[in-house]
Amino acid sequence: MIYKKKQVKNKIICTALVAVLLSTGIFPMYSHAEDRNVNDVYSYENVHPETASEEVQNSETSEDNTTVSDENIYKKHDNDAGIASFDFRGTEVAGENNKKSEEDAKLRKYDPRILGYMTDVKDQGKLGICWTFTGNAALESFLKRNGYGDYHLSEEHMRWWGKDGVYDWNIGDEEGSTNETSVGYFTSWLGPKYEKDLPYNGNQTRLEGAKKPANYDSAPLTDIQVLDVVNVARDRESVKSAITKYGAVTSGYYNNPRYVSRDEDSFFCNEALGQNHAIAIVGWDDDYSKDNFDGRAGKPQNNGAWLVKNSWGKYNSENGYLWISYEDKTILSFTDNYSIARVQQEQGQKMYQHEYSLSSMLKDNVVSAANRFNFGKNESLQGVMFATDSGGANYELYFIPEENGALNYAGRMYLKSGKVPFSGYFTVDISDFPLPTGYGALMVKLDDRSNGKKASIGLEKNVADFKMFVSKGQKGETYLLKNGKFEDLNSMEQFAPGNVVIKGITKPLEGGDEITGSDRFDTAVRIASRGWTTSNEVFLVNGSAIADALTATPLAKLKSAPILLTKKDSADKIVMDKIKSLGAKKVTIIGGDNSVSEKVVKQLKAEGLDVERIAGTSRYDTSKKIAENIMYNKKDIEAVAIANGKKGLADAISFSSVAGEKTIPILLSDEKGKVDSPDGLTDLYSVKDSYIIGGEQSVPKSVEKDFTNVTRLSGNDRNDTNAKIIEKFYPNDELDYAFVVKDGNKNQDMLIDGLAVGAYASDVKSPIILSHGRLSELQKEVLKKKKIKNITQVGGGMNSMSVTELLIMKEAQKKSY
Repeated sequence: MIYKKKQVKNKIICTALVAVLLSTGIFPMYSHAEDRNVNDVYSYENVHPETASEEVQNSETSEDNTTVSDENIYKKHDNDAGIASFDFRGTEVAGENNKKSEEDAKLRKYDPRILGYMTDVKDQGKLGICWTFTGNAALESFLKRNGYGDYHLSEEHMRWWGKDGVYDWNIGDEEGSTNETSVGYFTSWLGPKYEKDLPYNGNQTRLEGAKKPANYDSAPLTDIQVLDVVNVARDRESVKSAITKYGAVTSGYYNNPRYVSRDEDSFFCNEALGQNHAIAIVGWDDDYSKDNFDGRAGKPQNNGAWLVKNSWGKYNSENGYLWISYEDKTILSFTDNYSIARVQQEQGQKMYQHEYSLSSMLKDNVVSAANRFNFGKNESLQGVMFATDSGGANYELYFIPEENGALNYAGRMYLKSGKVPFSGYFTVDISDFPLPTGYGALMVKLDDRSNGKKASIGLEKNVADFKMFVSKGQKGETYLLKNGKFEDLNSMEQFAPGNVVIKGITKPLEGGDEITGSDRFDTAVRIASRGWTTSNEVFLVNGSAIADALTATPLAKLKSAPILLTKKDSADKIVMDKIKSLGAKKVTIIGGDNSVSEKVVKQLKAEGLDVERIAGTSRYDTSKKIAENIMYNKKDIEAVAIANGKKGLADAISFSSVAGEKTIPILLSDEKGKVDSPDGLTDLYSVKDSYIIGGEQSVPKSVEKDFTNVTRLSGNDRNDTNAKIIEKFYPNDELDYAFVVKDGNKNQDMLIDGLAVGAYASDVKSPIILSHGRLSELQKEVLKKKKIKNITQVGGGMNSMSVTELLIMKEAQKKSY
């Protein structure tokens, strides 16, 4: 049986019938192919890619080339975005920066077998999974060529990955696939595995009873992880350069006995028939005689041929290699020609991804796409991998935080930028960017307008009449930036289902601690559980009225009492249970009836608890009354602190652990700088120092005259002020704890976790670190000098980024020991 002639642009995917017998059976090299099941050739006859024009449709460019331009571009060209499926722009590879590769590429003959760069030829048997052998040949070639040694990779693992892997694809044993599938396998880091653990079963299809190996999951991965894969342009010089620079180049040709030489060593097809068999191009000979091609299709006009590694065992005098004429019209006729360009040995990293095989390119004048992931606890971002065929385009990478269930483009954090070096899969190394725990997104912006072309981002989506696998894209995974806002790609009919090829490479960090409950009330209970097994007294404050209780920490610490939170009219069961489990006899309420009502008082008394309330007519008066209580319980107060009662809430929280440890009353100044001090406080002989927390815009200089030996602690913002406090009061190189809390940057209510942990931090003589994301430069400068034994996140949120950042510093300290 022979295949029907295919149109020039029809790609025939690798099938089980890698060699088609003529009815005469004239060529014995194919005798072993008789046992292979004959299938209809899978082709792209009916595939019509929705390819957008490569040229930019306008000449708009921005001088600064920033992300702001995205909004206008998408606004004006919403309808310009298009999709190109299995039709990618290759890279014109040169041997630059590698003198040996450049010299080799100019050789008239290059045979890696002689150089010892090749691994053994394998035999795919009766199955049509040549794509697995071709992919492994490319990676094995790269590894041996680049000094990693001999690796013998498992085609059996890749075979079943394409059937029963993460997506439950069903790439049949006789249907074949494209070289994009093996590239997707490698870049997913779900493979490769070793052939010795998962040997090849090429004698039985799944329909005939073949089963996934029992050790498919348990067999170890190799220590090799693929980072970069180059899509190689089809010109001769690019392929030669890729071979000498990287190793083998994946490709395919249209195998048919009609075009095979009588000695089975060479092949020449003078018709553009597409491809039906995947092979790896490994070398060349510019002088390979045209007379060697004596198949019935005739001879090429000129000498010269590619040396390819086949997957039929050692069936000929070339021991399983084949020479294909430069003038053959099927080899390199399509765009799935790839070389592995960079790998790393396993480093304990983790990959986040939504897709596993590139099928298309999404093209637009400027492409800004993001993949949303649920990041684990305390992970640093160490790389971003994406696919594009826009070699030479400008790229920008950003982390996009999620706030209130939506990606916040305005809060984007810059990661890196540069030029895309080649078409294919490209990994940008990131220097330990601290990720927040939970949802966030990685965004890639690509702009190729400087080259007069549209930019592209790789896309896994369904392609008409291409049924080997289906995309599992779901809402909430991939987003496109339009008019400054993210739109879910899987809500767009023209793209869904699909996901862009953007992957995050992270490193989980050990040593982070967390005190986080289901809500703020639970978090405060958990803090109390950490710091106290018993307590005679408990302080109770409104969980949504932080100002009243802002200055309570030094008094709570003085009485060895934890601070718990309540609602205005009732205390939750978990709070009441904690009061009971501590064995408390007394509850001190901070704030008036508008903060904690008499209903709560009755609730407490009903449990047999004594209740005291400390409240003033305002937050300023309440801070005064708390200070009076401190004076009553401790006669020799040595210092006093002042913070702004409106603007300085974060400053007071920042100082609270110091105030608790050293029993320093915190007074609040009003907007005019007036401070209502308890009678006699400033006259106490024991008071040696006064600390003003915040700059002069917060607490005016005029306040200083009323206090003794004033030291002002202030920075450019609340985070820098926090750094100044830590630098001043925690001078030791080692700290037992550091408690990282939200700084209330956007909502002062978020400071409540800092209030709840203040007494505990005071007890263990450790600082509170304020954060709304990453540490400030001053915080980093102060904290990188310190060895912190226990880095603890208090409450969930973006403060987790700072915990991760501190863990990164801790790792760096270990390496410098």
